Amino acid sequence: MSIELILLSVNVNFIAFSVFLNDLSGQIFAMLTLTVAAAEAAIGLAILVVFFRNLGSIEVDKINSLKG
Repeated sequence: MSIELILLSVNVNFIAFSVFLNDLSGQIFAMLTLTVAAAEAAIGLAILVVFFRNLGSIEVDKINSLKG
């Protein structure tokens, strides 16, 4: 959650400087950052889905059973 907030604040800075300098590169970097954040969220959700399929619950205490 905190990483998402940091990435969003970086996006605000990219877009603000992009508008101030009349340059599109800041907006392109903001879209790239949003893409990375979406991929990070998708990977986290996929890990939770696999965890639930293997154990039938999402109890944090059982996370050690995933060690290979």
